[in-house]
Amino acid sequence: MHITANGNKICFGICRIELKGVIKLFNLTYEQIISVILEKTNISKEELDQKIKIKLKDLSDLISKEGAAHIVANELGVKLITIPQFLKIKDVLPGMKLVGITAKVMSIYETREFIRNGKKSRVASILIGDETGTTRLVLWDETAIDALKSLKEGDIVKIKGAYCKENNGFKELHFGNNAQLIINPEGETIDNVLVRQQLLRKNISELNPDDHVEIIGTVVQLFEPRSYEVCPTCGKRVKSNEGNFNCAEHGVISPKQVPLVNFFFDDSTANIRIVAFREQAEYLLEKTMDEIQEIKTSPEKFDKLKLEILGKQLIIKGRVTRNEMFNRLEFVANRIEEADPVEIAQSVIK
Repeated sequence: MHITANGNKICFGICRIELKGVIKLFNLTYEQIISVILEKTNISKEELDQKIKIKLKDLSDLISKEGAAHIVANELGVKLITIPQFLKIKDVLPGMKLVGITAKVMSIYETREFIRNGKKSRVASILIGDETGTTRLVLWDETAIDALKSLKEGDIVKIKGAYCKENNGFKELHFGNNAQLIINPEGETIDNVLVRQQLLRKNISELNPDDHVEIIGTVVQLFEPRSYEVCPTCGKRVKSNEGNFNCAEHGVISPKQVPLVNFFFDDSTANIRIVAFREQAEYLLEKTMDEIQEIKTSPEKFDKLKLEILGKQLIIKGRVTRNEMFNRLEFVANRIEEADPVEIAQSVIK
């Protein structure tokens, strides 16, 4: 492992940069593969086609044309893709190994001690971020943990050789033995960090209770919006008691109405009922609370609204819950965003 702090390097073994799994980020068509091979070799199109046909026959048609073309490219010494040495946080996927990333330190958490195999060990973690999001970096190596003593919030870290895992619906980087950490590398800056931890994106069919994830799909059913009362100061839900609304913290109050909307969401693998509150409900319906109140009293206005909302393609971040009464999974939306139709198509293909 290598630890470098402000130019001082300590070497412990060999650091390799190899992003296994990053090929998922690239989707080359058969025609693109052929084009790259022809560009980088002197082989003719006819000869290349013949080699691919032979490869398909040798493998008893157990692979696709694209797969056979990949094998032929490897045999000809042609590198089809150039894997970037460093990725942005949004592009790191669980299962990737030997990941390289440059990020800013957002928070430094307390180092914890534990006993493993009868031996005292330590684990440390920091929150890092770049222009695409934030993620937790977990450090298990003792030398790397010692190096954190000189680290402070706002420092830039360059990490090589980490691996990515899923933890409760979030992806996090782990710093193992074959890794390199460079603190404040020369010439590296990150100005604007997107302060949002990157959730995993899952198919609806893959969801489990208590998952904190992101799903992408289409609104296929919308139910009439409702509202409930909250304290205008603290935002907590309140109920009427003998004609008055009482907040446990603020006493008798004049409540504020906030919206609630339920809808079904489909991603071609399954569908799930979504519950959206407050700002997320207003964002979905593109209506203010006053406008939603009008819709609640007018079936005609709701029917018109329904036609506008059905078919909307969205990215929804939130938490999976189990509705015990109906024995089904539901999804509580924490953030709703418009989805790019191209991204929808790509998610279906995958």
